[in-house]
Amino acid sequence: MPRYRITITGKDREAMLDLVRKHKLQVFDHGNRFTESAGYSVGAIAEPADIQELENAGYHVQQHEDVDELGKTRQKEVGIGDRYKKTGPR
Repeated sequence: MPRYRITITGKDREAMLDLVRKHKLQVFDHGNRFTESAGYSVGAIAEPADIQELENAGYHVQQHEDVDELGKTRQKEVGIGDRYKKTGPR
């Protein structure tokens, strides 16, 4: 099942605290960001079922990239072998 990086926006501080207390969601940090126009927001990782549950509970959820797929892509960028070992002229 895919997992997505998401940004969750809620109406007040209590709603944001409920993400951890009630919805058992692990957020990226425990510092809420607040803007007058959008309200409180925080980042997290969630599966589609969790995203739907949050939206049904009244949160605005912005879905970003699939973190598992991105991780697999990024692992291909990692070099192979030990670049500090001398293996002969290249």
